[in-house]
Amino acid sequence: MSASSHRSRILVVDDDAGVLRAVERVLRERYELASTVSPSEAIERAKEFVPDLAILDIRMPALNGFELMLRLKAELEDIDVILMTGSITEPDSHLIRAIQQGAFYFIQKPFDRQVLQTLVDRCLELRRLRAVANCELTKLHLAQSRLLPQAPPRYSGYKIAFRYRPFYFATGDYHDFFLRRDGSLGVFVGDSSGHGPSACIVMATMRALLYAQRDTGDDPGNVLSGLGQMGHRLIPPDLFMTAVYALLERNGRVRWAAGGQHPPLRISVTGKIAPAESKAVGLPLLVDPQHNYETVTWQLGIGERLLIFTDGIVEATNPKGQMFGLSGLHATLKDAVAARLDCDSLLQTVVDRVKEYMDTSDFGDDFTLLAIERTDEK
Repeated sequence: MSASSHRSRILVVDDDAGVLRAVERVLRERYELASTVSPSEAIERAKEFVPDLAILDIRMPALNGFELMLRLKAELEDIDVILMTGSITEPDSHLIRAIQQGAFYFIQKPFDRQVLQTLVDRCLELRRLRAVANCELTKLHLAQSRLLPQAPPRYSGYKIAFRYRPFYFATGDYHDFFLRRDGSLGVFVGDSSGHGPSACIVMATMRALLYAQRDTGDDPGNVLSGLGQMGHRLIPPDLFMTAVYALLERNGRVRWAAGGQHPPLRISVTGKIAPAESKAVGLPLLVDPQHNYETVTWQLGIGERLLIFTDGIVEATNPKGQMFGLSGLHATLKDAVAARLDCDSLLQTVVDRVKEYMDTSDFGDDFTLLAIERTDEK
């Protein structure tokens, strides 16, 4: 059956058979209906009928409308609910509770025929639009996932691992690797402002610019300056991206530049973390097209590691609103090095530790973690 010919399904539950008949008279010509006076029967019928919308009476014996709504949502996560009642006591508190618990709206009996019809029409139209939006966002997620590396590159002299997690359908974080003609490996980690499609546009634009100049320039600071100049002409002025761009050479030399993002953490073999070179961090990309970025050069020893990350990790909060912070990240890295974890296990430990810190909360932002270890492997 095509989407245009589909009739929305509505489940109506009220212990007053007269109310059921009244609702049916209003809605049956336009929608497919199932009705019952029994909340327990409604739960069983919903499994087979699979309604788009349930209209539930609040005051029913054994199981009230609020409880029935929660039971139905446990069975059918996507179901919409309109609650109704004939009670004249505390209507405002009923309305507030209905919306707080996830109902679309609340209506009092005896209801006006046109009010009920309009409310149901509006609910189902918004439901249709939501389904269309979710479908398009799913396509966006699939398209973007094809732009991002799904596995780290093999590059002699280094071990590389990464983790990333979109906050929304599409991520504003961007990580990528560029094997250059001179033999060096370009590594980029960026974080677009905002979430969703606008952040995805910034990410996709930066990717195109990076691929266009992947072999131009051997100075990371100049690369970021070029990205800022070109991107400024292509991206709306209220959007920007923080970034770290590094060039790895097989002899252990690493050069990097940062714009608005925490500089790479340099971790010794014993787990000591070098002081951050924050003075070398310039403005976020796209803020000022004339901004020049500084390049920092390090010579990594065998066993030394770098960690590049976006702020979704350090800004993760616990239920009290306290951030995990750099101190939490430093402590986790020291524990991971002491446990002799490889890069991949180290990153997983960081993610697990942050999840534990958040307790019942969830990540409120995209995050990207990238670990690089200098090795003696050729």
